[in-house]
Parts: sequence; structure tokens; C-alpha cells
Amino acid sequence: MMKIRSKLYVFILISPFSVLIGDEIEEIKVTGSYIGSKTSVISTQVIDESDFNHLNISTVGEISKYLASSSGSHFQSNTLDGVDQGMSSITLRGLDHASTLVLINQKRQTFAGTSSHEGEGYIDVNIIPEIALKRVEILKEGATSLYGSDAVAGVINFITHDDFEGTKVSWSQQETTNYDQKDSTIGIIYGKKFDDSNLVLAVNFLQRSSLPSIEIPRIAENGLSTLGNTFKIAEDDTVSSGDYLGSYSAGDWVADPNCLDNGGVIQGPFCKFLYGTRFNIVNDEDHKKLYLSYKKDRDNISYKLTLINSSIDVNDNPQSPSYPALSFMSKRILPGQGSSPFNVPVTWYGRPLGSAFPSPLSPKAIDQYHMSGLMNIELTSEANLEVSITKSKHQNFHNRPDTINSRMEAAIAGNGGPNGNETWNLFNPLLNSKSLIEYIKGSEQSLRIGELTSIDAILRTKFGANNVAMGIQLNEESLDVTYNELSRAEFDANGNLTKSADLLFLGGGRNTSAKRDKAAVFFELEKIFSENMDLLFASRYEKVDDESSLDPKLTLNYRPTNNLLIRGSIGTSFSTPSMAQLFNSEIALGGVRDVINGVEQTSSLFVRVIQLGNPNLKPAISTNTNIGLSWSFAESASLSFDLWKINYKDRLELEDAQTKIIENPNSSAVQRNEYGDIVAVQTTFFNEEKTIVKGLDLSLDYEKLFSNGNMIDIGINATYLFEYLTPEHEDEDEHEEGKDHSDHMLNRVGKFNYNAHTHSLPRLRLNALMGYTIGDIRYSVNARYLDGYQNLRPLTDAVIQSGYSNKIDSFLVFDIGATKDFSINRGDIVLGLHLMNAFDKSAPLLYDAPDFSFDTRLHDPRGRLLNLSMDFRF
Repeated sequence: MMKIRSKLYVFILISPFSVLIGDEIEEIKVTGSYIGSKTSVISTQVIDESDFNHLNISTVGEISKYLASSSGSHFQSNTLDGVDQGMSSITLRGLDHASTLVLINQKRQTFAGTSSHEGEGYIDVNIIPEIALKRVEILKEGATSLYGSDAVAGVINFITHDDFEGTKVSWSQQETTNYDQKDSTIGIIYGKKFDDSNLVLAVNFLQRSSLPSIEIPRIAENGLSTLGNTFKIAEDDTVSSGDYLGSYSAGDWVADPNCLDNGGVIQGPFCKFLYGTRFNIVNDEDHKKLYLSYKKDRDNISYKLTLINSSIDVNDNPQSPSYPALSFMSKRILPGQGSSPFNVPVTWYGRPLGSAFPSPLSPKAIDQYHMSGLMNIELTSEANLEVSITKSKHQNFHNRPDTINSRMEAAIAGNGGPNGNETWNLFNPLLNSKSLIEYIKGSEQSLRIGELTSIDAILRTKFGANNVAMGIQLNEESLDVTYNELSRAEFDANGNLTKSADLLFLGGGRNTSAKRDKAAVFFELEKIFSENMDLLFASRYEKVDDESSLDPKLTLNYRPTNNLLIRGSIGTSFSTPSMAQLFNSEIALGGVRDVINGVEQTSSLFVRVIQLGNPNLKPAISTNTNIGLSWSFAESASLSFDLWKINYKDRLELEDAQTKIIENPNSSAVQRNEYGDIVAVQTTFFNEEKTIVKGLDLSLDYEKLFSNGNMIDIGINATYLFEYLTPEHEDEDEHEEGKDHSDHMLNRVGKFNYNAHTHSLPRLRLNALMGYTIGDIRYSVNARYLDGYQNLRPLTDAVIQSGYSNKIDSFLVFDIGATKDFSINRGDIVLGLHLMNAFDKSAPLLYDAPDFSFDTRLHDPRGRLLNLSMDFRF
């Protein structure tokens, strides 16, 4: 438990204010203020239950496709990356995941124990039960002064039902029109109001079938590995019989003669392996979510209990039959070893099980919960105190198949199999016995757990004519990562590997167990000067272990006329390193290209990418400024602009393996075998000197009820990025204390950023949601636009001739549909028919070998989706 002395802060804060006199406290309705101020109205986007239903999405993470302010979110799995399939995140402003704070009913949720492929900790929004969602509030500016660390880019606050009455059953089935992939969803919510209390219960189930990448033309064509089954001859040799019959010279490459028959790909002298088509675009998943809310008003005290439980099973997640044998690229296979037909040593460039073998599965079991108990005490008729305790946990067990290295070596030497007397045939793997194949199989298994306990106390009252809120927050978080013995690795104090995983390719990681405490006090004051002008001041002091931060924020509202609001704000924010970034070290997979004689090669290879935790990381800090206006130019019509800037210092980033190779291919961090082939790249987390992000948000809302009862509603939101500046060079010594390279800044906007510590940043994102209601039928058209951008990765003539370009096309899709309301004796029914991406727009082609040929952070490659839905409320 947290230190008891920290809890004394509650009473220190309460006592001076428990006797203050003021008016009745207004209910909080908008994220961005503890006292219910509307100062954040320009920078806040609200998606209510009706809006959410009109999007026709299966999970809340897909909201990011309809948020212009979102960039870099994980709204779909990239099955080629990492171990976080089945998880989802929403990221604002194109910053890292940890720069967007996710809240559930204004309360914190734990970071997942499983980090992203880039090593970032984030909050898995797949916990949210869609049927119980009341609204989503997106605050698109820094909010550390109220909510604490991580609210640099903004806040996503999921508000769930606590006063629902009756019963509603929602069913939907969404399927691709070009492929055989379906999402089947059913949700049930029940609510009852008693004399002084409300009870809400809900369950939500999603069954998602898989979509193999092989079904979508070209999408996985670049997932091609040179390490299929090829050999390099050390000396001149002649083989007089068998499949390898022939004469060879020293240095010759010899491809498996049965390569094509076994499903391999011959390119030049190599027998290659097309692994990309083995993976899914969409995995087979089962989502089960349970929700409970109970609140009770009793005299001067009200209570509220919220419990959310989520269980997500990733059932298939197929992988390569086996991974490349990187260590054997620096070993010689001697005559007679591995059933070699050669009379001289050869080097093996391949994998134990290739194209002729089935794909094993890598399932995931993801469980998390959020439990919050809240008590609101009316101290006097003019002041109240809210005290809450929230407990949350995220647990992910994964199993990733690989080959046991020690057993593979024994089998090549003739000591393999259950009885230790079988030899692995490298030159014709189909001749290996089933028992020998099972003998070499192993897996990287890990259990990753993140937990958070949070205690909040908030006092709301008035001081004279001023609205006041102040309080404390105490957090205790923990991270536990445990690997099985096969995949456990160890590192010394300098980050050097002292114990390797006993796996042929996957590197495993270090067992980690860490905890840390956070304590914060905060204050918020709203000063109303007149009907035309008011000011909101907030400040928060937070201490995290040995680090601390004081973050003030000032917001001024001016209304020159009744229908025009001008708003400006300035404040500071900070983001603490996640415990995974501080303490966890693991070895991931990454596609890289070598640099030879100063020229970046076009061919890619998968290598181990060592990600080392860095306990010396500093919190990232930022100065956030916003200036905007909101103009109500007609009844039920408003237009708003918000010009924003984030001046980020010490942004937390993971070194990019490709960048390290480009800038110094001879660095000690780029590990090579004796032949000069890259086998691993060592990376760590660092504080980037400076990042500057600047943009403009626009929103238009219009609603008109005609005299005949028909109604039109339009909502448009857009974000235009002016700048996303980061240091141009990332040399090894750049991260040293005292060095400043921020004068050389590169604008990343409009680029794919394949070789930078960020991702794709289209200059313009625009979403337009339009509806027209005639009687009991609502017709809808949603338009989603993503600007085109540049991919500056070098392309060969062959790649260009195959249809790839350095220009990634813009992406404009339309969703159209209709809903019809029916009233029956027992309740109301709403039937819906919708086409998402109605004109079947394909995801723009992107050359990102060896990854998929589309941008997994931006574009949905499934094409047209048909959605049928029914809501029955009674």
C-alpha cells in the first residue's frame, strides 16, 4: 500500500475549505475542469451515444478513424509487429501513446503490462463495453495541471451509463463484401431506478473471424525473406548424385533444388520464403465484457460503484512455420552434418521449417478490469467532497512459437529426437520425422501484468464569487513481466546480453518486477470578471519517485458578443516514462536494411532488435498554447477554430534500428556475424531534445428542424498540421547530457517517416458526418479524408515498375446508410443498414518491405463493409 503519511494530505486540503460558503456546485459535464467550467468548449469534442452508434464500429478503438485530431492510433492489429495483437489505443496529435491520457469516468486506468512494438506503454481501450458507453469526451490540449502526467497531447474520457433505465438489446453483424470476414456483436444493458439508487448491468460480446492477408491482392507481397533455404559453398566441390548433383566453385550460392515444389520463391541465387501471406490482417478474436454500475443517494452522502471486466482471446494469429536461423549464418555445416550432400563446409541461410510446412498459431489471452468506488459528501449546503479509490489491472499471456536453439544444434549434429539419435536434414526438410520436428519446437511465453491503485480526493466549493476545486491524487503502479525459461534473457549493467534465450530467433526478454508511487496536489480557480470575461487557473504539483513537476495552466475566455467566444490558454504538461521504458528489456523483431559503402540497400531482412530499458530517463515536459474562437452564426449552428502548439522537450522515444544503421553502420550497437551480416541492433529509450508540433483544428456543427418535421444534422471536424519538428540527426552521442542539436530540425509533416522516431503524419485529416431524418427514417453519409504524403524510402526500378511510388495517395471514403424506428407494444426497435467505404476504396499502396503494403496506422485495407444492426429497447 501507499505510504500512510501521504494520505494526511487529504485532511490538510479539506480543513481550510470545509467552512467556505458558496452556491450549489454545478455537475461536471465536460472533461477539462473539475468545477464544471465550460472554458474548454472549443478544444473539446464530444461523441455521445447517438453519435457513436451512427459510426457503426465494432470496438471503441475504431473511433480514432473518425477523429481528425488522432494520428498514430492502434485501431487495428499489425500482426507482423510485437505481441500486442488484441489490444487497441487512441493517440492524439501524432505523439507517442503515453502522451494521451485515457480516463474512465474521470478516473485513471492502468497502463498495459504489454508495450507496443515501439516499446511504448499505453492504456488498452478495448476494456470499454460498447453497449454501456454513454459518451466520449476528447480534450485536445494539455491537461497535466488537472489530471497529472501523460496528458500532454490531451485526454480521452470514456463516460459510461450510471442512470440507464429499462432494457436494450443491440445486435449487429458487419462483414466484408470482398472477403469472408465478419464481426458479430451482441450487447445487453439493463437498468433500474429504485427510490434512492440506480443499478445498471451490461454485457457485450464480439466474435470476430479472421481475414488472412493472402486474400487481399499485393498486401503481403513484400513479406519475403532471403532466408528460405540456401547454402553458400566454402570451397570448390562436386556432388555426384542426388538433388544437389553438380560442380560448384567456392563462394557459389546454392538454392534448395525443391524450392518451387515446396512453395518457395526463387529470386536470383536464393530460395526465398514468402512469409507475409502466412499472417492475418484480422485475427480470429472473442471479446467478452461485463459492466456494473450502482449509485445511491442517502441524505448528504452519495455512493457510486463501477466495475468493468474484459476478456479478449486472440484465437489464431498464425506465424511463420519457423524463423530464420540467424546464428547459423556465422557457422559452417561440415560434411556429414545435417545430412549434407557436400564434401566441403557450407553456410546455411535458411530456417528449419519453410514454405512446405503449416503455420503455427500464437494465441493471446488478455484480461483486464477497472473497479472504482466513489463517495460524495455534502459538507455543507455549499461545498462537497468527493473521495474515490480505483483499482485496475491488465494481464496479457502470449505464446509465440519458435525453434529451441540447443535442440536444433543437437539435431544437426545427429543427437536429436526423443532418443538422441536422429539427424536433422537441412537440405531436404521434408525428410525429417514428425517426432524430430516436434522435438525442436519451442515457444517464447510471457505473462505481462500492469496494475494501478489510485486514490483521489476533490473538494469543490466557492471562495466568494469564485468557483474553486482542489484535491490530491495518490497512485501506486506496478509492472511484472515473466518469461518462460526458454525465452528468459539477462543483461549486465551496461546493457550487454549475458544470457540469451534458448530460441533460434525470438530473443525473449528479462524478467521484470517494479513498483513506483506518485503523489500530487492540485488546485483550480474560476474567476468570473463579468458576463463577457472569465478566467480559469489550474495548477498541479506531482512527485514521482525522485522526480517532480509543477504544472500551471491559465485559460481566458472573452465574449465580445453573445454569439462569439474568443479563448486563449497556456500551460505546461509532463509525461513520466512508463515502467516498461525504465526497467523492462526485451528483444523484438524488426525489418532493417543494411548500409554498404554509404548506400542504403533496398533489400530487407528481419533481425533481433534489442530494446533496453533506461532507468536514467527524465520526464518529458511541454508548453502547450491554444488560441481559438467559437462563433454561433445561426440557431443550432456553430463554427470553431483552435490554433494550437506543443513545444515538447525531452520527448520519450525508442531509438529506431534503421536510423542507427543509416547513421553509423559500423556502430557497436549494430551487431554482425563474422561475414558482416547484421544479426541484431541494440536500441534503448532516450529523451529527444525537442519536438515542436503546431496545427489548426476546425469544427462545424449544424442542425435544422424544418417545418414539416424533417431534420438535417451536420458535423465536420478537421485538423491541419503545420509543423512536426524533430532533430534531423540522431547520432550516437547526440543524447549525451549538455548536447543540443535542436537547431537542425526537420518537419515530419506529410511524410511516412520510415526512418524517424515517429510515424505517418498526413497534413490534413477531415471527417464529415451528415444525417437527414424524414419521419422515422434517418439517412446518413459520413466522409473520411486523409491527405496524401511522401514515402522517402529509396525505391529500385523494379519496385517502381511493380506499381509503387514515393507518393502515397490521399484516402477518401464514404459511409452511407439508413436507420428506421419502429414502435411496437413492448418497446421500440431500430433497424440499420450501412455500407462503410461504400465505393470500395482500396488502401493506398505503400512500399514498406518487409512489412505489409499499406499503412497500418492510417488505412483500413478491408474495403467495403456491410453492416446490419438491430436495437430493441423495452
